[in-house]
Amino acid sequence: MKIGVMGTGGVGGYFGGLLVRAGFDTHFVARGKHLRTIQEEGLQVISDQGNFRVRIHATAEPDEIGPVDLLLFCVKSYDTKDAARLVSAMVEEETVIMSLQNGIDNIEKLIERYGDDRVIGGTSFIEASLASPGMIAQTGKPGRIAFGELSGERTDRTEAILRVFQEAGIDAELSPDISRVLWSKFLFICGVHGVCTVSRSPLGMALSFPETRELLEGVMREVEVLARARGIAMAEGVVEDSIALAESYNKKFKPSMLRDLEWRRSMEIEALNGKVVALGKQTGVPTPLNQAIAACLKLENHKILNPLWACQLDDFA
Repeated sequence: MKIGVMGTGGVGGYFGGLLVRAGFDTHFVARGKHLRTIQEEGLQVISDQGNFRVRIHATAEPDEIGPVDLLLFCVKSYDTKDAARLVSAMVEEETVIMSLQNGIDNIEKLIERYGDDRVIGGTSFIEASLASPGMIAQTGKPGRIAFGELSGERTDRTEAILRVFQEAGIDAELSPDISRVLWSKFLFICGVHGVCTVSRSPLGMALSFPETRELLEGVMREVEVLARARGIAMAEGVVEDSIALAESYNKKFKPSMLRDLEWRRSMEIEALNGKVVALGKQTGVPTPLNQAIAACLKLENHKILNPLWACQLDDFA
């Protein structure tokens, strides 16, 4: 199986690195100094499960890779549409495209471009980030992937992908209801990423302070109500389970959206709490807590993307 990885950050670099280490024909799309370092020194993964370095084929030009059997989509959610256009040379009739991104609407964007026969649902559960050019840092439990056909069927292609993941030592689950899995993770990250980022606090601090803990739980409950209103069969106790999962994380854990804010990089707020607000308006479900977080972080995002605007204080008088 020939595998392509679009986006070689924490998720794509970690899982793609495991695939290469296991001997699978895997190719990466990357850019900038990260790409140059990989080409010169290889890809290094620093992990609680053991460190390793692999030589990989990485390029900024998908044409150099050509058609693949499986394309793992690992870019930030706000780059999905542009990246989908960029990788067209990697997609042929039998290519399977799997999103491992945050959010719940990336699949729709990929289907819009390539059709629902090529796209399957997927998500990853991992604490990983790009530590420096050419280096992926993974902490906590081993990364895990859940994926499946949108129809819920077990098919020959998903069984084949499952075997590849297992042979690479990746903890993978073939889900009969990937929509529920995606919404459950969405609920978790809207609470954790949203509250930690708006409060500028690591997860342990947000959970230990009564008011932010209450806010985090409230954000999750809004997502649960929204999901059920949209016909998603969420598990009973999903919020309690998500809080328990959050408590199992390292207390110093900082979600990717908080790290992006600290480094003044664009955040995925539109795909997370902002998406809750948009879908809530569509569905007629109030989402005031997500609305407050989205409003504050959209302003921060605007200041990051438009620093000149943020400096023109006279314009706001």
